[in-house]
Parts: sequence; structure tokens; C-alpha cells
Amino acid sequence: MSRKRQAGFALVEAIVAAAIIAGALVAMFAVMIDGATRSRLAEDKRLGLLVAESRLAAVGAEIPVRVGSFAGVEGPFTWEVAINPYRMAVGRSDAGDVYQVSVAVRLRSRSTSLVELRSLRLASTY
Repeated sequence: MSRKRQAGFALVEAIVAAAIIAGALVAMFAVMIDGATRSRLAEDKRLGLLVAESRLAAVGAEIPVRVGSFAGVEGPFTWEVAINPYRMAVGRSDAGDVYQVSVAVRLRSRSTSLVELRSLRLASTY
């Protein structure tokens, strides 16, 4: 082969190698972005769970146990507590009325819930 032709092959090989390296860098960058996004979502869910747990604990102390809906904002989160009568299979409780409490936490920038918790609360009739 002529020297010119070998130089042409070397140029093609260099271009192919550069394209392979560029593709690998793009794939690695995409993996890093995906990992950072998932990490941020996990952290948001962890903090949202703390907010939901604190709002659930507030029912009966700060939030009265009665049918209704209560909402608020904590940092980057909005929360809503919904209290509804609980329909028991066995009938009425002698200890008081039973309510189902639902807490939903969202990021202010999103409309979908990050965390939803449900529990039962007993409200005395006395």
C-alpha cells in the first residue's frame, strides 16, 4: 500500500475512535444524570414522608379529629389531611367514633403525590 493510503486509513481509524469515545462519554453522562435525578427523588420522598408522619401525628393534637380537610405548606411541600368516618364491618365502637385519616404530601412544583399515609383515629364521644 502507498503511504498516502495508509495515512487515510489512520485518519478514518482516529475518527472512528473519537466517535466511540464520544458515544461512551454521552452514555456515561446520561447514567450520571439519571442517578442524580433518582437520588433527588429519593431524598424528596424521604423528606415528604417526614412531613406526612408529622401531620399524621398532629391529628388529635393540633388538628381536630372531625370530618373535614386541612391543608398547609411546609418548606417545598404542600400537605393535605382528609378525615372521614370509617365504616366498620362489626358495627359501632363503644369507645367512640372511628375516623380514617389520610395524609397526602406533594412538592409545590408537582401535582402528583410523593407520599400518602392512611391511619385510623378514635374520637371519644364524651
